Amino acid sequence: MALCVHSQWRIAGSPCYILAAMSQSAPIQALILPFEKGLLPLPERCFLIRAEADEALDQEWRPRLVCEQSFKPAADRLSKAGFRTVDRLTGDFPAGLCLLTKHKAENRANIARAWSLLEPGGLLVCCGANALGAGSLEREVERAFGLEGQLSKHQARTFWLRRPPGDVAPPAALAEWLAAGGPQAVGDSGFVARAGCFSTDHVDTGSRILADCFPEGIAGRVADLGAGWGYLGIRLLERFPAITGLDLYEGEALALADAKTNVESLAAQSAGLVSYHWQDVCAGLPEVAPYDWIVSNPPFHDGRRADPAIGQAFITSAWKAIRRRGKFLLVANQNLPYEAELRRRFRSVEQIRVAEGFKVYLSSNRHDR
Repeated sequence: MALCVHSQWRIAGSPCYILAAMSQSAPIQALILPFEKGLLPLPERCFLIRAEADEALDQEWRPRLVCEQSFKPAADRLSKAGFRTVDRLTGDFPAGLCLLTKHKAENRANIARAWSLLEPGGLLVCCGANALGAGSLEREVERAFGLEGQLSKHQARTFWLRRPPGDVAPPAALAEWLAAGGPQAVGDSGFVARAGCFSTDHVDTGSRILADCFPEGIAGRVADLGAGWGYLGIRLLERFPAITGLDLYEGEALALADAKTNVESLAAQSAGLVSYHWQDVCAGLPEVAPYDWIVSNPPFHDGRRADPAIGQAFITSAWKAIRRRGKFLLVANQNLPYEAELRRRFRSVEQIRVAEGFKVYLSSNRHDR
């Protein structure tokens, strides 16, 4: 189940990160504008939370930055572009940058965590799209931490603050903002997910429908492509004791951590069976023994636009990773044209359910490559 930065848009699939209503370069340009205008000195060493590879971060910036990105496709783009990239920052820094998302709780948590990563006297610069509510968050940050300056440019708000020098008590909001960004209960499901990941307050409809369609006899090696916080994997483990191994593939490292928490809450059912893979499914899966069964609720939005190519890439990855007579279960939005791609890859394709705007396909007996 699972979500370019970032606001996380995921309609039935793994996370896909976007900056709504802004060009790819605009947020980075707005973020570094105070340095270009001479309002702030260029830091010698700096982190960037929810980083994106962008040509606006030129050779002057690259050696200075440690980029945090927990979404694997974006992390891979950063690494390919030559940035030092981590999925989670540690240590102390004299300065930090933070790109904001559309999720208020995630933004609060990232700003609080960024404040904690600063050395005393350290500088933090934040930037977000006006369309994503950056102005409202800026006012909250000013009340909670105080601001040193702000700018409005490129349809975005850029604002900055400093951690006070010396041994000063943290702001009162810090602990609350950090806690709200951690794993929270997903409705009454008994499981957890954290702010910024997909479907954190309820079980996604597509995933629920797909789980209801699991046929009898699922066994052997199984994979979930776009596993999110683990709902489909949990339902598989609960129902099918003949599963000998379950691999969960997810592009968002934070969601994958929650999946591990949720799956391990099953204790006996999950012991020794489950492996977790931080993976860009669209780029293919690692070379592993082929799977007997694969399930998937892939993403299908690139920003605000439905993009069937994402789900088609998931179908290709499943086809390459499944046994010749293996079976593939896919749920998708009802208006997406996946059947042709499924028939190109598999000999047998059956639509087994249409409900609540979704359709479920069972495909088997893959065509040779």
